[in-house]
Amino acid sequence: MVHLLIGISNILGMNMEGLDIRTLALTNLWLGMFLGVGSLVFARIHPLFISFKQLGVSYFLFSIGFFLLSGRGYIPDFISIIVANMLIYIGFTLLIWGVLKFLHVNSNAFEKISILLLTILLILFVIFTYALPNIGARVVSISVIIASISFYAGLTVLRNYKNTSLTFMRFLGGTFIFCSFIYMFRVYLSIRELYMDNFIVTEIIHALSLIMLQFVTIVSCFSLTITASQQLAQKLAVQASTDSLTGIYNRRAFDELAEKSTVKAQRERQPISIIIMDIDFFKQVNDQYGHQIGDRVLQEFSLRLKSSLRQYDILARYGGEEFTLLLPDTNVKTAMIIAEKLRVKIAQPLFILENSTVLSVTSSLGVVTSQEDNKDWQQLISFADQALYQAKESGRNCVKLYTGESEFVKLFTDKAEV
Repeated sequence: MVHLLIGISNILGMNMEGLDIRTLALTNLWLGMFLGVGSLVFARIHPLFISFKQLGVSYFLFSIGFFLLSGRGYIPDFISIIVANMLIYIGFTLLIWGVLKFLHVNSNAFEKISILLLTILLILFVIFTYALPNIGARVVSISVIIASISFYAGLTVLRNYKNTSLTFMRFLGGTFIFCSFIYMFRVYLSIRELYMDNFIVTEIIHALSLIMLQFVTIVSCFSLTITASQQLAQKLAVQASTDSLTGIYNRRAFDELAEKSTVKAQRERQPISIIIMDIDFFKQVNDQYGHQIGDRVLQEFSLRLKSSLRQYDILARYGGEEFTLLLPDTNVKTAMIIAEKLRVKIAQPLFILENSTVLSVTSSLGVVTSQEDNKDWQQLISFADQALYQAKESGRNCVKLYTGESEFVKLFTDKAEV
């Protein structure tokens, strides 16, 4: 395997003689600046993804480090060697830190180890630049460290890509691991030629190592941006279908689900029921206690409903203090039993206010059931709404069933003591 890689390296060296280190360093400069600006702008637009700040800073450090590296022979060695390589290493560790933060992985241990490795690398570079000048030793030192942390990053990404884009995270993890192999191969070749004369005009493997860093920066930015965009799209989809106050479906989502469920029920000849419920005298609650207490009543109301429903029932806030409930595969008898249980559950005291006043509310419910007919969901909503109106006309705090006749059937007329 090693001989194969050496052969490939020699072939590339013959065909890529113009691809020198200084040119690649300047290319990395512009690439890092471009990706850095893009990442920081993304983080500013979407504060939820704060990890993109670390990515942006890492790309800028790459840029500065590669720019200083390209000045070898024109600026002092301390800047073009030590400062340049330290900035590249810090940029690489910040990139990995940003990835770990994006994946919500605890990075405390990595941060401490990175600082320790930075200290070791700085000492080695000072020694092999001034005390014992040796280009090969410097190449081996930084390559071993980058290979190690890159391999760690790859394994961590592959183990912690849950709730993210599977394809892109696997690609990112594989890129880190491939980067690790490239740098270990660089270590192998550098040990064979430990006393190289000039890093800028040396073997192609060193150019490939810089290309690999370019590839890592591109893949990391691309993968995390695509994954973040997918998460934003999912979040927007949830927000578009969820009532922000109560956390249950909103009217738009309910209408879509009701239409699908009604069509399915008619196709499979199964009964389907809809309940519309309204908090009695809710305006008085707002007027007497304020809208903040009114919001708490709506939240408690929805919680009590959710805790009493089956897993496949669909509950939504239809508007204001009105709620709708879709009951798939539910006949009229079961629907009325469910409605009455909800009425009793809602009529219990909600909570004690600051002045020790017990606040209780009641609700009126309208029920409609469709079985083996061609009524669409809008008709069923209309019929349930008519039943709700009749419940209010009958004194509230009761359940009414729409029968399709001029009169309504009143069931469970006894009101709960509240």
